[in-house]
Amino acid sequence: MNRRRAPLLLTSTSAIAWSLAVACGPTSGGSVDPTSAEPPGPDGGALGVTPRADGGAAPNEAGTTSSGSDGGGDSAGIRGSGEGGRGDSGENPSSGDGGSGSGSSSSGGSTHDGGAAGLAIHVSGNRLVDASGAPMVLRGADVSGTETACAQSFTTDPYGGYPLGSTTTFEAMRAWNINVVRLPLNEDCWLDVNGVEVGGAAYRSAMETTVSAAHAAGLFVIIDLHWSAPGSQRALAQNPAPDADHSPAFWTSVASTFAPDPAVIFDLFNEPYDWWGTDRDPWNGWLNGDVQTQYVTGGSPWQVAASWKTAGMQQLLTAVRAAGATQPILINGLDWANDDSGWLTHAPVDPLGQVIVGAHIYPGEACDTTTCWANVFPALGAKYPVLIGETGDSRPGPVSFLPTFLGYADAHGWSYLAWTWNPWQNPDDVLVADWTGTPTPGEGATWKAHLLTLPFQN
Repeated sequence: MNRRRAPLLLTSTSAIAWSLAVACGPTSGGSVDPTSAEPPGPDGGALGVTPRADGGAAPNEAGTTSSGSDGGGDSAGIRGSGEGGRGDSGENPSSGDGGSGSGSSSSGGSTHDGGAAGLAIHVSGNRLVDASGAPMVLRGADVSGTETACAQSFTTDPYGGYPLGSTTTFEAMRAWNINVVRLPLNEDCWLDVNGVEVGGAAYRSAMETTVSAAHAAGLFVIIDLHWSAPGSQRALAQNPAPDADHSPAFWTSVASTFAPDPAVIFDLFNEPYDWWGTDRDPWNGWLNGDVQTQYVTGGSPWQVAASWKTAGMQQLLTAVRAAGATQPILINGLDWANDDSGWLTHAPVDPLGQVIVGAHIYPGEACDTTTCWANVFPALGAKYPVLIGETGDSRPGPVSFLPTFLGYADAHGWSYLAWTWNPWQNPDDVLVADWTGTPTPGEGATWKAHLLTLPFQN
């Protein structure tokens, strides 16, 4: 989720709570997210800001430089003005419950090969299938923290105090019949660029430990590029698109690392949106890359005017395959992953046929009804598996959206995950009250009860 936008960088130990507020994003509904520090412009769109003072370029993975702020872009270049945020609080935990620390994996740290645990998943036609070729559905939960803490300079713990390296955490999920967890990553931390607090080998090892811990509990893992940023801007927020400066190098490295693991899925980019793209066809920009005229900092000013190149979904898919990875690849659509209307006509080409259509569906978004789903997904689902990487509902209740969503998803064979397995005090989109898996009375109790009516699959 990266729809919520944090107003500034956080420097205290309580930052892990508020920092995760940068999780989901605007929809086309026209409202403004009350948790956002980004004011609307006079036309209802985002208010432009001046370029970053340093303006500079940063070395990318190959050692070349990428452009920083060049001041490009004006209001005429902004598409999607009038789009506002969802009115939920998403990644804005206020409980301060940081769990019991990062813990350790009982499965041997970086020995992350899910095949050793008998786990394997791939695409066959329009279905996901297990190692024996039997059709299966993934039902699970997202976690948060691994995309944020490493870059915000308030801790040297890549988990930010959360027990995301411990198999016990994922065994609590398994007790709900959860069979998949989605792990959000930060490209700067993985690549160790732009002055992150925890980067390179330390960050990568921690992420491998998390994957190992999840596999040891019998869970598949979706590895997600969640936070990114162009040039020398540290990745501290959800930007509109993967950047050509770092995202291809990120996926080359991640795919190489996890290529031996048959129990992971690669989620190319969390929540694409096209506010500042220059391609008249945003779906073409989504597929083949574009030039954006602003980026998001995660601090103050929130937006910076700059011309920067994005990486298209086809480029990222190709990078994964060139690294020798054969796993399924999950690809989300536009409008913060809530719009898949142009997905089929701009479908990325995978020589291995291992593509999954992705979306995020929350109440209050443009495509949150059975009518919209019936208009968009039947043609997609006829050719590809469909996986909803994020959904949610009221934390305390009453729960009004999930009963409809879950019935529809099950009837159509969708896989799906809920945001989020973090014990936060947000009014929405929180599954648990603690790391041992006590469900919240609204969303959590509904999610757990529903999953326990279904067979566990792995």
